[in-house]
Amino acid sequence: MITLKITKPSGDFTENLPVLSRKPTRGLRQWKAVAGGIVRDLSLVLLIVLCCPFAYAHFEEVHVLIDAGRYTEANNKLEALAESAKDIAVKSWCYYQIGEIHYNYTHQYNRAIQAYDKILKLEKSGLAAEELFLAIIKKGDVHSRMGNYQDAIQTYDRLIKLAPASHFVHKTGLQKIRDINNALADLREQQRISIQYKGTPLAAIAQFQIAELYRNHSQLNQPEKAIEKYSSLLEAHPNAIMAPEARWRIAYLRHTVLNQSALAMATYRKVVEDYPTSNFAAEALFQMANIHRIAEKYSLAIPVFEKLKQRYPNFWNMHAVLYWTGVCYEKILNYPKAIEAFETFHHAYLPQLDPGYLGQISMHDKSVSEVKAQIEKKIEELAAQMSEVELERLNKASADRDFSEALSIARHLIATSPYTPQAEQAVERLPRLQQLTAIENLREKLQDQNLAPIEAARARLQIGTIYERKPLQDYPKAIEAYQEVLKYHAELTHAAEALYRSGRIYAERLSTPNEAIHAYKKVIETHPNTLQAMMANFQLGELYRGLHRYNEALQAYETTIGYPERDRYIAGGYKDSFADRAQFRIGRVHYEDRRYNEARFAFEEFIQNRTQSPRLAAAYVYLAAICENRNENAQAAYYYKRAEDLLTDNPVQMTTLIEEASVLGNLQVAADSNTVMQFIKENRKRLATEKAESNQ
Repeated sequence: MITLKITKPSGDFTENLPVLSRKPTRGLRQWKAVAGGIVRDLSLVLLIVLCCPFAYAHFEEVHVLIDAGRYTEANNKLEALAESAKDIAVKSWCYYQIGEIHYNYTHQYNRAIQAYDKILKLEKSGLAAEELFLAIIKKGDVHSRMGNYQDAIQTYDRLIKLAPASHFVHKTGLQKIRDINNALADLREQQRISIQYKGTPLAAIAQFQIAELYRNHSQLNQPEKAIEKYSSLLEAHPNAIMAPEARWRIAYLRHTVLNQSALAMATYRKVVEDYPTSNFAAEALFQMANIHRIAEKYSLAIPVFEKLKQRYPNFWNMHAVLYWTGVCYEKILNYPKAIEAFETFHHAYLPQLDPGYLGQISMHDKSVSEVKAQIEKKIEELAAQMSEVELERLNKASADRDFSEALSIARHLIATSPYTPQAEQAVERLPRLQQLTAIENLREKLQDQNLAPIEAARARLQIGTIYERKPLQDYPKAIEAYQEVLKYHAELTHAAEALYRSGRIYAERLSTPNEAIHAYKKVIETHPNTLQAMMANFQLGELYRGLHRYNEALQAYETTIGYPERDRYIAGGYKDSFADRAQFRIGRVHYEDRRYNEARFAFEEFIQNRTQSPRLAAAYVYLAAICENRNENAQAAYYYKRAEDLLTDNPVQMTTLIEEASVLGNLQVAADSNTVMQFIKENRKRLATEKAESNQ
């Protein structure tokens, strides 16, 4: 086998990937070796076999037997076919497959050599030179695999003598001999280092390099020996920096070279378990998934691919993970998931993908644009069959109150068929499904008998808040959830929060102020020393003010101020708090109750004590209105000027002024900054005019 060294972008390892092979498990294939512009095509062999019904029938049987691991039966079938075949190309192919079985699967290397020797004996019968060259290369590889390097060199030397100097295989023979000699020299040097620096990190590196020499097909080509050396390294240096790679190498050799899938799977799993933070854990998961995929066990491959995506999102080969995930989902007829994977591959990875990495998805012979076209066609085909069915599944899942499944279907439908009417419906329903699924998940947690009380309280409170938010806004359901908090967790602060939020719903959403007042009072009564009690006092003040129960409002605001302040720092260096709002509202209560002297005193005290308040401009506007009411125009003009100065290029003060003044009936200020400034300027101008007229 002629190999091409590919460097992985992770920087962790290099891997030899075959570019010239004929695999018995996949039958006869066209094979090509490209070097120096020379391409050889042996598809003629395939044509010979396909033209012979007898040979083709046996080939199918052999294929099934090899896939089932029944190598002895496959060997016997091939020998019988070779014996009965009259065409030397068919005989050659049979012997080649027998050699491959014993080289790659049974590891009975002497039998492999016997098979390749039978091909070489066909030389006098007129076998094509390419077939002879390949048999010689394979025989030399088997000698290397057995550790018979001198025999391997002699075999490659025969290849050199047979092929013209300009021929690709002549150069291949020379290169193989050089590689073996260089590897043997390097082996002696690494053995010397290992002995000289025994027990040190340098010895560990030398042992690893020895294993690498045995592993590499183009060097010493003894995978069993490599596994032995890697294992010795792991035993002697379990914490060496190359330990994860050594374990992974063992698995990869068993997987790709020795075809020992069960042992490979077990070793890959050990890489994931023992070295979870290593890049080789991701590599191991990728190979585990591929073992399942190639065995057509797609349902087993999918969770491994998904685990890889979740645990190692920066995996260098993520484009292949996405592509093969899509293939597996397609195979099990889960078109939404297949399309999602293909779409992600298409839009997120393919545009930036180096064409050299297309081989990871078995498309090394295609350009990026060709792959793009192929993926787009695949997505279109799947989507055409899927959208209607998926909408029906979505409707059924929703009707069954399986919101988690409905949400999953909706998301897939949107991702895979974004421009269809069905997807538009899914988009509209998505926010609601997300919230219902969140509630479903929280309800499921509450079924856990071992759930801590504090977590249960948190879950029930969260259910209520979800019902409150858009698009559900199911306020009766929110109240029910909050009542559950009170029922099961009355002693916890979560109960105070549930009562407080219930009060807000009664007051602001259901327009039932009496129920709101009851809820707020219960917060204050049952949890007096809480943030919720402070906020409940403020909300009581708001309710009483709206009901024109001004004395009760004043008492509630005064109580709010008595709590420790909980400042919130906002833009422009301002500080806001419930105490700040409550003190301002005291002035507003007096103003609305036409107690202007008390209102004036309250706003003046507010300005003096709340120098960092976002409501300073609003306080000045109220003071200006009070002064106008009392015909103190000069003072009113002064306050308008102070408000204007604060409001200029100050969105914080402007926002709070609009909030505080827009609800005040006596001061009609529209909720617009330009209108506010115009209002103040016009008032200042009017007051100045009136002053000028009075002085005449």
